[in-house]
Amino acid sequence: MREIYRDRHLKIIRSVTLVLFLAISGGLLSCISIAHLEPETVQSRASSIQDFEYISPLPRASLVSTGTTIAIRHGEAIQVDSVSQALFTVIGSRSGKHQGETLLADDQKTVIFKPAKPFVTEETVSVALSAGLTTAADEILAGITFRFFTSPQKPILPERQLPNRDNDVKAPAPHNLGYVTLPEDIPAITVTLAAVDEIATGYIFLSNINWRSSVTTTPYLLIVDNRGEPVYYKKLNQPTGDFKKQPNGQLTYWDYPARAYQVMDSSYQIVDSYQAGNGYNADGHGLQILPNGHALLMIYDFKRIDMSKIVPGGVPTATVAGLVIQELDTAKNVVFEWRSWDHFDITDTNVNTTSAQIDYVHGNAIEQAHDGHLLISSRNLDEITKINRQTGDVMWRMGGKKNEFTFVDDHSPFYKQHDIRSHPNGHITLFDNGNDRKPPYSRGVEYRLDEVNMTATWISEYRNTPDIFGAATGNAQRLPNGNTLIGWGSSWPNVTEFKSDGTKVFELTFAKPNISYRAFRFPWQGQPVTQPTLVVQTDGATATLSYSWNGATDIATYRIYGGEAPEPSGLIETQIKTGFENSTVITGLNQTPYYFRVMPIDRKGNETRYSNEVVVPE
Repeated sequence: MREIYRDRHLKIIRSVTLVLFLAISGGLLSCISIAHLEPETVQSRASSIQDFEYISPLPRASLVSTGTTIAIRHGEAIQVDSVSQALFTVIGSRSGKHQGETLLADDQKTVIFKPAKPFVTEETVSVALSAGLTTAADEILAGITFRFFTSPQKPILPERQLPNRDNDVKAPAPHNLGYVTLPEDIPAITVTLAAVDEIATGYIFLSNINWRSSVTTTPYLLIVDNRGEPVYYKKLNQPTGDFKKQPNGQLTYWDYPARAYQVMDSSYQIVDSYQAGNGYNADGHGLQILPNGHALLMIYDFKRIDMSKIVPGGVPTATVAGLVIQELDTAKNVVFEWRSWDHFDITDTNVNTTSAQIDYVHGNAIEQAHDGHLLISSRNLDEITKINRQTGDVMWRMGGKKNEFTFVDDHSPFYKQHDIRSHPNGHITLFDNGNDRKPPYSRGVEYRLDEVNMTATWISEYRNTPDIFGAATGNAQRLPNGNTLIGWGSSWPNVTEFKSDGTKVFELTFAKPNISYRAFRFPWQGQPVTQPTLVVQTDGATATLSYSWNGATDIATYRIYGGEAPEPSGLIETQIKTGFENSTVITGLNQTPYYFRVMPIDRKGNETRYSNEVVVPE
């Protein structure tokens, strides 16, 4: 109710302001309903006066991407045959009239105009939507007109520099369980606690990042079991962010060189990707695929801002990073866009605003709330913000300079948090890095929110003993059995699972200098399409066969076949699968070539596919 009252209150204020402007300007007021006027949006009467709940870009918005699309949403379903290519008239003050495609998004409510060519920098774009859109209830919607202003030329940003691997200190040979079928540069993992009967179901998903060290390490996507045994690995060119299972059962990870999120199926094949729309590059802090197939992602929007006009001592040519949130429909159309420039002042930040480069928001997590609206975590505001999913309005702000909540029973506010998750009961959990706490320590924390009385009541927190401090990254994941998994970010140990009473039941640590960006636990079944791997080591009379199948989760045993001809079919041994890699020693070999291959057998007793074939002597 609070946000409904606020929205109506703001609408009336805006409407009265426009009416006064029209009166001063000699405009005719007698036939206009004050309650339905919006800034620069004057709607004529069709069957009745209509409002659009969502317009993007916002009327009079500035710093708009030249690659933007235009979207409007009334709130009711639209008849598809009323969506014509002639609905929009779009004219740039410098680029002229724009042709384009008009379409109805898969929500059947959002009408999108995609210009055939981009706008140009520093121009005014005028938009006119003609009357004629018709709702499913046969109501004809009136037209609207508005305008927005595109950005100045983008600041030139330094390219991200890859490590100079010739000059970096070489990492010592890592411990990889002695497995010969694993790459030598797989990061070492140690499980220091595993209370098997109390751990939630599933594997650990994580990815390693070299934390501020000159030692060269190689980034991997990793799935490991409760013993730290690898289940799946994938080598990357650059470190990634989240590596996780989405609600649709697919795996996603951030591909930095491609500036896109890659999507893998249960066979670990890339089957899709997500990139930002409207001329932006996506940011790697996190992708959320929603139950309806839509996707949420974040964007860092760099602008040249004259900060001398905003703060004393500000740099006239400062590069300021804003935050953009996008929702993509199943066809990758931008059906919702929210920009910090329209809602947050740069001075809301808790970082230095006299610097030449200012990351004033630093969004690092996005979440669909239990009621369908959106939550974002903004590290440099020390803030969690709730955004109306239909209108884009800010519903409330929690933490930081613009805090609207009273915190109950919490002895310490959260600082530089790196996670926000919503739960069906309306509670939220977040990972509180705690940078500005004195002394600093990190924790997972849960709050019960009363969004009417605006209170955030402390319910529980999860801390290490002794306290540890992860200055960056990290997350908190509530598991189906009620446990909570904490990824500690830039600290060691890297992952801890707690029972609801705070008891530790699982702990995992990378060998330094590796940390994990975030860590998750998910049930998972992988069926790779690659061959199992077979490696042979021999001294002539004896051969040690080592074999594994990267990503396979349902293998019970291996059958080892050998013979004096290729594609051997003679069964030598059946070996129970005991870990990522198994081995079999063959003795009594002579100089006659002998061929080997293995066949993994799944838990139902079915054959899968043969490994590569090896021959001794080679």
